[in-house]
Amino acid sequence: MPIDEQNYYLSTSEIREISEILNLAIENHRKWFDTLHRSIIFNQDFPKDILDELAHTKCQFGKWYYGNLSQAFRQYEEFNLLESSHRYMHDYARVLSQAFLSNEAPSIDIYNKFISFQKEVIRLLQALHDKLINLGHGYDSLTGLLNRNSITLILDSAYEKSIRHRTSYSVAMIDADHFKKINDTYGHSVGDDVLKTIANHMRISFRKSDCIGRIGGEEFLVILPETEKEEALTVLEKYRESISNLKINSELIIVNATVSIGISQVSQNDEDSWQAVKRADYALYNSKENGRNRITVSE
Repeated sequence: MPIDEQNYYLSTSEIREISEILNLAIENHRKWFDTLHRSIIFNQDFPKDILDELAHTKCQFGKWYYGNLSQAFRQYEEFNLLESSHRYMHDYARVLSQAFLSNEAPSIDIYNKFISFQKEVIRLLQALHDKLINLGHGYDSLTGLLNRNSITLILDSAYEKSIRHRTSYSVAMIDADHFKKINDTYGHSVGDDVLKTIANHMRISFRKSDCIGRIGGEEFLVILPETEKEEALTVLEKYRESISNLKINSELIIVNATVSIGISQVSQNDEDSWQAVKRADYALYNSKENGRNRITVSE
């Protein structure tokens, strides 16, 4: 599923972890495939659990597949196609093994289907891995949030859906207060820690359906689907207050950080997706001008 159509997102750490698992799954299934052929040709021991009807749930990949995975990853088409292809591959492997162990001639049709599903499993695993690699390029390397290009794609998609279905969504611009002063006083490494803390707290504070991106420097954009600006204010006020109460430890220094926020709701009269962002940005400017560490809602 394209990144702009997702209701949930994968973190950079999840992308790395799942990519490693998919790589391992490709390698393990190729080894399993080779072992099965050697077992049949040279009459060696068959792979463990080859005759188990639930073998597709008991192999290392199967245990992971049916485990507690991120909802964001479950939305990929290839992920759902894997369920049946992986199960059929194990089913036909079991039929072939049973025939061999019973001294029966295996069906060429069964063998061809086994080969077909084995190739399909590898193809789907590789396609998922490639998608995750591409998706990883859509994230900001420092904060792990969506980068400007990715959040822009989601913003455009949200606007089109809003116009088409006449639904509401809100956007918020968030800016770290006095960030230049933090950098100048303590150094850029401390400033980086402040930005990472602000970003991590966003992931904790916002809803799974909300999309968060770093659009440059100390500025962040949040898209809140199907959310009126009054509800958005409630969500963002909790976040603003929680940040203001944090003590950020960095290089034996304790730093207090606050954020200023501007909120706007999309209008059916908006010409494009950025009209609401411009209003939110102007509201953010008002928050800065009126003392910082506050939220302004665009009228």
